[in-house]
Amino acid sequence: MGHESSLLEDLAALRSLSSLQPLHSVERSLAAIVSLGPARSGRFLELLRMRTLVMSRLAPYEDRPGVRPCMEVIRPKAESIARMHKVLDANLETLDRIARDTGLRFYAIKGLGARVTYPDPSFRDFSDLDVFVRTRAEASVLVRALREEFGYQYLAGELPWIKYDPADGLVYGQFPLVVPDGADDLLNVDIHFGDYSVRHSSRLGLTEQLPSGEPGLCVLAPEENLACVVNNAAGDYFVTAKDTNDLLMALSLPEFDVPRFAARLRQSGLEGFLGFIVDQLRAGTTLTREQEERLRLMPAVRTLEPAPDPLEPDWNRRCLGTTVHAFGAGWRRGGLLPALREAYDAYGYYRDRLSLSAVPDAGAESAAPFGLNPWTCVRLVPVDIAEGLLPDRSGASAPVTARPRSLTADPGIQRVDTPSGQYVRIEGETFLVTVDYALPEELIRGAAPVAAPRA
Repeated sequence: MGHESSLLEDLAALRSLSSLQPLHSVERSLAAIVSLGPARSGRFLELLRMRTLVMSRLAPYEDRPGVRPCMEVIRPKAESIARMHKVLDANLETLDRIARDTGLRFYAIKGLGARVTYPDPSFRDFSDLDVFVRTRAEASVLVRALREEFGYQYLAGELPWIKYDPADGLVYGQFPLVVPDGADDLLNVDIHFGDYSVRHSSRLGLTEQLPSGEPGLCVLAPEENLACVVNNAAGDYFVTAKDTNDLLMALSLPEFDVPRFAARLRQSGLEGFLGFIVDQLRAGTTLTREQEERLRLMPAVRTLEPAPDPLEPDWNRRCLGTTVHAFGAGWRRGGLLPALREAYDAYGYYRDRLSLSAVPDAGAESAAPFGLNPWTCVRLVPVDIAEGLLPDRSGASAPVTARPRSLTADPGIQRVDTPSGQYVRIEGETFLVTVDYALPEELIRGAAPVAAPRA
């Protein structure tokens, strides 16, 4: 018990080092680095995702025991983020120009939405540019512009996906894009559309909150943006210092509308996880009286979800927490039977780490048409990525004779059913479909004829 208490105290001291309003002194944080060891401390500070701030605070103490090796763990990514900050404005200007050229309105979310609330925006780490658009069709416009003009690519490690909510007739999902090799002046772009998905089977209710306006890139309102931050932490099942600092800065905005923020959490069932973020905020941050008063207005709801591991993301806790959350979502959707179905489905999906692979035969169940519902994440595999899974690329299958069928909810999406699985065409671009990340070899070999330009 004593060892665990000491560990938590050291972790809190390192969280304080990553906080915009530190609770503990720098001396206490330096003692934590010695106690935990520089390598372990560096890895933990890496996970907290406030590298620029931490490096600036540790710099005057580099000659103290353990500090320099701890900084060396953080330095490579900190230097990468510094380079990203230098090109950030130019990338935002590009997104704004694309929006204006196409007559659309894009919304900068998550890190792009939170950083504007920081006294020094350069202190907040970011990994890519998260952009939200209202519809799948608008997302495809942005995808096409980035791919054709700048050579952006899909990535096997983070595939595009779609979901469907029949209650609202809504198609929603995500198109992650990465920059081509050598394009050091470009940043990865993650395009969200339709609504912001929450864990296994819920939604944030974001689209109906978006203000209308002139074409261009604008920043999402802080209430909805903080809800996105909470959701991202709940999905990862770990609380970073980015999360706690984002919450802190929201509490510092006199105009922040707590009931509006709470409504997004209630719709998505995230009130319980907010409590975990608040716990970590208090562990490493000192609050002003005004911030304390605002924090007490935040929704406080007990949850059966296990607390996140304070040291690092834990896959088993993530699986259990997501399963509990899915049960609650199903209960709100229709009672006990939907709750059991969604919880069972969530556990089956999250219990193992899935990776994309080619299989000789996926079986009749995998070849059945994919589900269209909030708990089925339909992964879209680009043809070139799928073909790269084959030991050789020879022996393409005969052309598929099935007629493409447009989805009623989105005529721009066509499905092609075959005995070995499905293809999806979105605005003329062909993808292979998987839910469990297994792709039948026959489906892969038939992809090229399906993707071939039509007369």
